[in-house]
This record gives sequence, structure tokens and C-alpha cells, in this order.
Amino acid sequence: MAAGKASNGTKQSSLLGFFSKVPAAQSSSKASPPHPKAATQPSTQSSVQKGKPKDGTPSLKSAKSQPLETPPPSESRSSTRRDTATGSSSSKAIRPPSSSPTYQRSSSLSTDSLLPTTQADSAPKATKSSDSDELTPPPSSDGDHMDVDDDEEETEQPLFRRRAAAKRPVTYAESDSDGAAAMDSDSEDEVPSFSKGRKRNAAKRARKTRDEDDFVVPDDQDDDDDMLPLDAGNASEEDEGPAADEDSDADDFGKPSKRSKTSVGKKRASPVAPSSRVAGSNSALNSFKMGNNASGSSSPNSAHRAGLINGVARPGPSSASLSHLTKAERRVIEEKRKKAENEQAYSFLVDLRDKDGNRPGDVEYDSRTVYIPKSAWKDFTPFEEQFWRIKQNHWDTVLFFQKGKFYELYEEDALIGHREFDLKLTDRVKMKMVGVPEASFDIFAAKFLALGYKVGRVDQTETAVAKGMRVGERSRGGGSEIVNRELRHVLTSGTIVDAASLPDDLNSYCVSIKEAATAGRNGPIFGVCTLDAATAEFNLTEFEDDESRTRLETLLRSLRLKEVLHEKAGLTAPTLRVLRSTVPSTAQITMLKPGVEFLEPETTLRKLNALFNPEVDAEARVESLDPVDPSLLPEGIATMVDRPCAMSALGGMLCYLAQLNLDRDLCSSRNFNIFDPLRQDKCLVLDAQSLTHLNVLQNDEGTDEGTLHRLLNRCVTPFGKRLFKIWLVAPLATADAIRARQDAVEDLLRNPCFGDEFETFGKALPDIERIVPRVRAGKCRPRDFTAVLKALARFEKAVRQLRSQCEGFETGVIGALLDSIPPVAPIAGDLQSSFKMTEDGSFTPIEGAFEPFDRAEAAIAEVEAQLEHEMDSYRKQLKLTAAKCAWKHLGTKDIFQIEVPVATKVPSNWTKLSGTKDRNRWYSPKVRDLVQDIKEARETRLAALKQFHQNLFASFSEQSDVFLQAVKTVAEIDCLLSLAKASYAIGEPSCRPELVDHETALLEFEELRHPCIAGENVDFIPNDVRLGGKNDEVVILTGGNMAGKSTTARTSATAVILAQLGCRVPAASARISPVDRIASRMGANDQIFRNNSTFMVEMLEASRIINECTPRSLVIMDELGRGTSTFDGQAIAFAVLHHLVSRTRCLTFFLTHYTNLAYDFDSYSRVSNKHMQVLVDDAKREVVFTDNRYRLVDGIAESSYGTQVAALAGVPHEICDRAAIVSKQFAEATKASQAEKNKSAIPLALLSDFVHLFKLAREETPASSDRNAEAKALTTLSQLDIIRSQIAALAKGGSSAKSLVSLPSTSTCT
Repeated sequence: MAAGKASNGTKQSSLLGFFSKVPAAQSSSKASPPHPKAATQPSTQSSVQKGKPKDGTPSLKSAKSQPLETPPPSESRSSTRRDTATGSSSSKAIRPPSSSPTYQRSSSLSTDSLLPTTQADSAPKATKSSDSDELTPPPSSDGDHMDVDDDEEETEQPLFRRRAAAKRPVTYAESDSDGAAAMDSDSEDEVPSFSKGRKRNAAKRARKTRDEDDFVVPDDQDDDDDMLPLDAGNASEEDEGPAADEDSDADDFGKPSKRSKTSVGKKRASPVAPSSRVAGSNSALNSFKMGNNASGSSSPNSAHRAGLINGVARPGPSSASLSHLTKAERRVIEEKRKKAENEQAYSFLVDLRDKDGNRPGDVEYDSRTVYIPKSAWKDFTPFEEQFWRIKQNHWDTVLFFQKGKFYELYEEDALIGHREFDLKLTDRVKMKMVGVPEASFDIFAAKFLALGYKVGRVDQTETAVAKGMRVGERSRGGGSEIVNRELRHVLTSGTIVDAASLPDDLNSYCVSIKEAATAGRNGPIFGVCTLDAATAEFNLTEFEDDESRTRLETLLRSLRLKEVLHEKAGLTAPTLRVLRSTVPSTAQITMLKPGVEFLEPETTLRKLNALFNPEVDAEARVESLDPVDPSLLPEGIATMVDRPCAMSALGGMLCYLAQLNLDRDLCSSRNFNIFDPLRQDKCLVLDAQSLTHLNVLQNDEGTDEGTLHRLLNRCVTPFGKRLFKIWLVAPLATADAIRARQDAVEDLLRNPCFGDEFETFGKALPDIERIVPRVRAGKCRPRDFTAVLKALARFEKAVRQLRSQCEGFETGVIGALLDSIPPVAPIAGDLQSSFKMTEDGSFTPIEGAFEPFDRAEAAIAEVEAQLEHEMDSYRKQLKLTAAKCAWKHLGTKDIFQIEVPVATKVPSNWTKLSGTKDRNRWYSPKVRDLVQDIKEARETRLAALKQFHQNLFASFSEQSDVFLQAVKTVAEIDCLLSLAKASYAIGEPSCRPELVDHETALLEFEELRHPCIAGENVDFIPNDVRLGGKNDEVVILTGGNMAGKSTTARTSATAVILAQLGCRVPAASARISPVDRIASRMGANDQIFRNNSTFMVEMLEASRIINECTPRSLVIMDELGRGTSTFDGQAIAFAVLHHLVSRTRCLTFFLTHYTNLAYDFDSYSRVSNKHMQVLVDDAKREVVFTDNRYRLVDGIAESSYGTQVAALAGVPHEICDRAAIVSKQFAEATKASQAEKNKSAIPLALLSDFVHLFKLAREETPASSDRNAEAKALTTLSQLDIIRSQIAALAKGGSSAKSLVSLPSTSTCT
């Protein structure tokens, strides 16, 4: 007793010294009452009870007799514990190392270490259940450390902490040395820490960090006794504990005020009621609020910041004034303080700025970044710091953070997910959160991308087990670190690399545009870099454009744009207008900072050095590198090094991809090409207006309904579909190439079995062209990789079967293509021989193929054998059969649980993990260690498997060019089959166009129909169209409104495209000489975004036609001049038509309602007047559309019948009658004017031709080296023919043309 009194007196004096800021009398009255209860407090282990003094402090001997269940911790951690133990001079107990699973979690609980008084009677029973002192104390039953794949679900933590705390009484001496609040067996009060310089327990920080990183458990996953681990020696005590306190924490979290009052009442009624459950649960639940310190521990400088919340005064009393309160009362105040703290948002989000300090709305504001002050970083938890390190550079990106088996969105991203897709929001002021399952990432990423958001993917680069192995701790999530996470990539609508996230098989482009500061001779100079991220294909080009930016617009309209990059303030106003009117509204336009993000040519070369020079450090700063050696570059880049605009556009693209973490992945394919849509004059040029007017790619509504692409693209392979679209926007222009395609199409039409065989083969092919770049980047899914290898392995057999099908072909085009396919099947077979594949497409190396994997497999087998040996011994010990005592695996985390009947008495040192009404599942200390061993062995095997994958990907990449060559050949055959299918689908009559060699373009079609209407059982009236050769070159087409003038012209142009693609045309016969360009000016519309009126648009298009067309071009001019006054419009139409007739000499459809033009050019040779036949019912004031409508006939139309069409539209008859009278007066005046004009001996147009001819005669003779000399001579001769025909026409009319001076000879002019 004397010793006990002395001990109590010593403790009392130490308490008075500890509470130095509290009056002595007050502290004495608070500390002394609990002393008598300490003597009656039972112990939970017999070994501890035997050696425990009456003051409740465990003896040194008993503490040392407890073996550890984990490997010894690192030396640095041990030294920290030794320092802590040395500082605890008033304690006689030696605490176990904090790296142990048992004590690491409990070390963060500074109080609550005693069992309730109501369990005193049951404690001796628990003591008797222990067979001997040789049984080790029950280890931590934290099932979470069993996780192989993730670090989620913390619902089991509270019970772990309660049990661990109950096993280990904590003295004031320990809490004093640790600088943290702790609970002695004599007191229920929590001792606050006043010294901000005092070091905290390392294990406590580790537990806090782990809690911050654990996955947030959904609300419906509450603690369940059946699923919570219990040690066998204490199971009865847990069942008999007060249930009210067991579940109180859920209420504390949701309703702190109400729950705390109840807790206070209970504590006062039962002073020794357990509090370990409460403290442990609060710690777990507070981890839900990311950014808050756990309730049982605070940050090292928490005392220093006790009165501050992000720099703002913290509400409530300071910790020094709470020492006289009970623990429950202090907990209520602490919860209120934390609630007030969480109700204040991050200060840097209240006043949002970018990294340069600009606020939203400022001209220089950069929405991609957010400014975070240095002071804010000090208050972040480890996970918050990890999150904001990435988010600060991707503020405009929706970041998916991987946490275990979920991807979570925080802060503004969470609000977006909640608003757009109604994802369940964990609403809190700081770190709001929504989550989606890991398997659903691709689905939600595609949804966000479809709405125009950027999507970032942040993956865990290690599992919880791997992190424990890295930091040298065996416990789940142990240590002061959290698992590593890295930004894998950021996806935008234009940089989607995963085919699963793309809507279809066609190309989607991201385009970078650079405009030179100084314009060229004829207009601005542009450099353009295009990227199809799914196939990792780059295209570079640089060209000089006209003032209308025609080539730029044509390029943009021919691509399916998803994103456009350009230099901020680097494009002129006209160019920006072209972008606004051309780029779809769904595409993103991103502006990059000049010089910093949109690189100059010199800086681009340095960037390329970092990407393609293996000797350069990949992490080195671009400014510190030298320009790249051109020999290291892909050929496509090396040929453009001297093009500054193209290189700058490439630099902007590469810098942007670097921000998305995609630059190295995409550049690893080295797939850089020169973008040349004309292909050295080997392709038919379809400019932007022609693509639009002829509905080649999309119709007026922006869809593909009724378009040529919809009609013709019938490919079965994804890479074939992409190639065919390229064919469609750039048809062939050389007769030999067209004939070769025609031969192949005819063979395929005569032998449909080949198409059936190919379709069976092609439909089974994956999108190899898109998967190969992912393999080269080392980021391919295993199932995609095995699918590619299986497909390549089938090539040899498929080619052999297809070769046999084409033996009866009349031409060798298809056979030559099949012979050009390289032998890829043996290469794929060699790669497949090194691994074995599972049903889901994943694969593992065969035995002997990869030594590290074999070693890992052997280690796993060894541990499994030990586990089976342990199971055999437990069956003998418990006298159970194999059916009643067996392993139970729950997922990949809770594995090798010993499942026995409920009535089975197990050793006291076993830990209960879960159970049902019939079975309980346990871990023995030995099995727990073996399970950890097998998890680490499996982690090692996983690392070895990843390394094997990378080695296999590298071997595949070495042969990837061969694979792509085979794929492109298959795609070409697929496109030829598509032409054959389309030729069959357009119906009859259809024919193979005859190709003729002629100096100028030539078109002859009989019974021509529109291909997009021909196959739909529509009664389409065919027409005969003849232009060029022996026929007229220009058709002036007049006729009534709605009579089909535009349709006839469009049908002819569409037939030319079909013919030069190699397809059949819907006509009875066709004869053409290839056309080099189709140019059109149709419709009447203004361009608001380009600041162009309707008439200005007409003039720009007319100017482009005049400047670019040649005698081999086909031109459609529809109602030129209607956008201005009648006189000006007619004058301009006359002048343009005269130039096309007498100067350019191209094939032309000139559609007009100016009948005067038809009369003026009626005498010109090579010009014919035609009109669309229409019947008019004058009595009903209606245009009658009979079977003869849309019929093309010779002559000039009598009228446009505008008043009749107005009546059909519902215009009142009195207005139509008045309009008819005025129209008749205008017509009579026009005829009188035309008659007066015919009195002139020599027409004004003929005089103009003479002037032009004499100008040509004065010019110097073209040099023989001039490539255009022959073309110029032919043009001059054709113009002479025009003048001769005019003179002949005048001579026939009895004019005085005979008195004219004879014309100069041909040789003089040429």
C-alpha cells in the first residue's frame, strides 16, 4: 500500500506540474477523484495482469515478453522511438515499435485505453481462455492492410483502435513525452498539449497520413460486427459492451451538437465508460473530410496555429482554457471548431487568380492555371498537397483521381460531375467529392469530352502493399507517406488516344496554325500541323494563301476538326474570321502564349532534340539544349526544317501535347508526314466551297444524310473507312491511275465471292492502326495487344484464301496488292510463343520466358505451401475436418481467412475478421504474416509482369512498320471493294466511264442521274450533258425557278468525282478527260463572322475561280451578281463570263436569270444556251411540274416565272398580278435595248478580245525552259479561235467585218 500511495503521490505531483497554466487547486480537484477506480481496473491479458502494478502501469518484463508480428522497422524509425522512450522518464513501460500493425494504428489514439467497468466481471474469463504465456498478443486485426490493389474502405478502423487501446494502458508519462493528449487508468480527462515545439509520435503521423489517403466509404456501408475483426480472447467482452456507445460516432459526425450532449450525460453517469471507440471512430470519420486533421492527432505545429484557420481567427476558446473540462465537453468544442473551419473555403479559391496573378475577366487571364500562395501549402494534408500539385496546372481540366477501385473528382470538378451527370455529391466546403467506379472511367471520360471538357486521369502508380514495401513497413498503408499518384494524361476532344472513347472509326483532328508576321507576294503565309491522336499521325505543311484564305479554308473543311491551336494574338483579323466561320461550334479553340507555349522554330528544334535524341535527358529544360541533329528526325520533319511557319506550328503542337503528358507517347511512333492534298498535281482539287456545295462530306444540316461520303464509304475495316475519306476529298487526276482502279472495281463486281471472303476477314480485325501507337508508347491494354497479335497471325491464311479467289480476275491489280502484303503472321507467332493468354485477353509469360516472373511465381508457391501446412496443423488442433475448417477468400484483399463453425473454440490470439450466422473467419498470427508475405510476393510478380509486357511491346514496336504496311494494303483493298459496292448500289443504268487523252477537260454523259438519288426509287429525270472536245465549253443555263438548274450542274460535277474515284457513274454512257479542279460559286449567303456581305462573298468566290482555274477545270457559277444592283450585277456577270469564255477556256456551267447575257454570248463559238423545260398554267398562275420537269433543252428560257412561283408560295394574287405587269414592261424595255445593241457593227466584247490579242503579240516569246510555255501557247491559240468565230458570225450577218485588217498569223502570236 505504501508503494501504491507513493506512486499515486508521484503521479499527482506530475499532473500538477503538467497543468502548469491551471490553478493548482482546480487541477487537484479535477485529477484526484478517479484514483480509487484505477485499482479496480482489470487487465485484458493474463500475462499483463500478473505483472502489472496497482497503479495500472504495465511492467517492463511483461512488455518485453510480447513478440512483434512484423519485421523490424527501419533504423530511423527505431531511433525516433528510442528518443521518445528516453524522454518518458516517469514511465516504467517500454512501448512496442510503432511499425507493428498492432500499435501503429493505436498509437494515434492519445486517450481511451481502458475497458469499461461493466466488463470487469468478464475479464477473468478472457484471461482463462489464454492457454499459455507463449501465445503472442493479438496483432492488429486491420484487414485493410491485406489489400493487393488499392487502399480503400476504412469502416473497420474504429474497432481496431478500440481493441488495441484496450490492450495497452497509456500513462501520462508517455503522453507527456509524445507531446500528445493521452489517458491514464486513473483519469478520464484528455490532457491537452501546450508545447508547440514538442515532437509528435511518428506512428501517430503515419496513421493520420494513412487516414487522409484512404478511400471514402459510402454512407450505406456502416460498421458491422460480422465484418469487423475481433481477437478471440476478447470476443465476449466486445459482445457485452454498451451498444449505445458503439454506434455513436455516426451520429457525432452528422449531428455533433445533439450527439455530444448525449455523450456528456453518459460520461458523467459512468465516469469510466470507454472512449476508445469514440476517438477511433472520429478519427476515421474525420478522414472523410479531406483537409482536416484526425480527431486523435493534430499536425506538429497545431498549437502554433491553434487560433488560425487559413490565416483567419479560429472560433472558440483556445486549448489552454479547456483543461478544466471533461473529455466529452472538449470533444463538443473541438467538433464545433472543426465544423467552423470546414465552412471556410480555401482562401485562394475565394479570390481566384491564375499563376500570373490575373483574375477571371482580365485580358491576360489563363484559365488553365490557378495561383496557390506559399502559406496555403503549409496547411495542406499530404493528399491535399498531392491533389493541388497537379490541379494548379490543370484548373480547366476535370481530374479523375484514382483511389483504390474508384476514380474521384474534387472541388470544382465534383460540382461539374454533380451538375452534368447527377453524380452523388459529398457536399462540404473543402474538397467536395463525387466518385465513379474504376471500370466506368472510359464511359464518363467520353461523356465529359462530348460536352467539351478536358479530362485528366491521375493513376496510382503503386498499390498500398507496394508502398509498404517501398517505405519498409509491412502494415497496410503504413508510414508517413501516401501512395504515389501521377498524371497519366489529359484528354481533349482533339487528342483522344483511346479508340474506346471515340464516337466512330473516322479521323478526328487537332490542328495547329501559325501565320507569318510578314505576308508573301500574293497573300499570307501559313504553317499548319495536323494530328490524329488516335493513330498518332502528324502532318506538316506550309503554303502561301490568297487574301481570302482559300487554301486554309479548304484544308480546314476537309478535316473533321475537334480542336484548333494558335498563337495568342498571332493571327490577323481576316484569318480569325475564317476560323470562326469554318471551325465547327463543337470544336475547341485554344490560344497558346507566344514563345513560351507556341514555340519559335529555333526552340522547336531544341524540343525535338529532347524527344528524338536518346542521349539527351528527357527531363532537361528545353532552353538548355542544343538544336537537334536533322539526321535524328523523322523524314517528314527533316524536310520541313527550313520552313519556319511549319516548324513553329509543330512547336506549338508539341508544347501543347507536353502539357497533356502526351508528347512522348505520340512522338514515339515517328509518324510524321508532309500534308500535300494536291500530291504534285496527281489529284482532283475540291476546294472548300465545292465540298460544301456538292455535299461531299456533309449536307446543309451538318449531317451526312444524302452525302457522297454516306453513299460511297462502305468499308468494313476501321482503317479502310479512314483511307476512303482521304480518297473522297482528293480523287485521282491521272488517267492511268483511274484506269487501274476501274479495272479492280470491274473485277470485284464480276466476282462477288472475293468480297464475301474479304468481309469475313476484315470484320474480325481490330483497329490495328490505332492500337499500334499505344503499343509503341508502352501503354496498351493487354487484351488489345493480344487481339492485334491474333489478327496478324490470321493474315497469312486470309491472304492465301483471297489469292485463290482472284485467280479468275482479268486484271492483276488486286493480285498485286495481295502480293505486296508482307508476311506478318510468322512475326506475330514468334511473339505469341513467349506467353500464355487467358480468356479475358490478358497474358503471362510461359515458364522460362522471363526469369523475374518465374522467381516471383516460385516465391508465391512457397508461401502457399506454408499456408497449407498451417491449415493442416489447425485442423488437427481444432479437431475439424477439411469441410469445416477451410480457407475463405473475399476478393483480393481478405484472403486465406480460416473459416470454422461458430461453435468452434479457437486460440485466444486469433483475430476474428468476419463471419456469418454459421461460420466465423479468423486470422492466426502466423497466417497473418504469411498472408502479408504472399501479398508482397504477388506484388513482386505484378511488377515482373509489367516489365515483361514492356519488353514484349518493345519487340513488337521493332516490327511495327511491317505491320502497318500490311494494314494499309488491306485498307486499300477495302476501299476498292467499297467502290464496287457503291457502283452496284447506284442502280441501272450505270457504266464505266471511258477515259480519253485530251488537251483540255472533256465531259460527255448520256442519261445522267444524281448518284445520291438514283438508288432510292425516285423518278429522277436524266439529262444528257456534253462539255468540251467537239462540244461547247460553256453552257449558259437559264430557266424558271425550281426548274432544276442547280441540280443539273451539281449532278454533272458529282459524276466527275465518281468517275475520277474509279467508281461507276449513274449514266447510260460516260466519256471524260480528267479534270484538275472543280470550283463552284453557288447560293446567296453572307458571312457575318468574316464581316462579308452577300455580294462580297460572291466576288471573293469569283475572284478565286478566275485566278486558279485552268482549261482543265470545271466551274459552276450560279446567279453571279444578284447581290448588288441589277445594272452592276449584270455588268459584273457579263465581264466574268466573258473572261471564262475567251481567256480561261474552262468547262463552265453559268446559271443566270439575266437573259441578256444569253443573247450577248449567243454568237460566241464554244458557248451554248440551254434552259430547263417548264410548263406554265397561266389561268391558274402556276408552274406545272410534269414528267418533263428538270429536262435540259436547247435555247434561252422565255422567263424565270418568278410571279408564278410567288403565287405557289402563297403571295396574294393582287401582288402577283401587279408584279407580272411590271415584269412585262421590264422585258419589253430589255428587248428594245438588245435590238439597239445588235445594230453595232462590232460588239464591244470582240473589240476587247482584239485588244487582249495585240497585248499578247507584244510580249516576249516564252523561253524554252518555261514549263508553262506550251500551256500559254495553247491558250493564245484558243483565244484566236474565239476571235475567228466571232468574225465569221459577223460576216454571215452581212456586217462590215470583211473590211477589217487581216489577223496576224499564229506564229506571230506564239
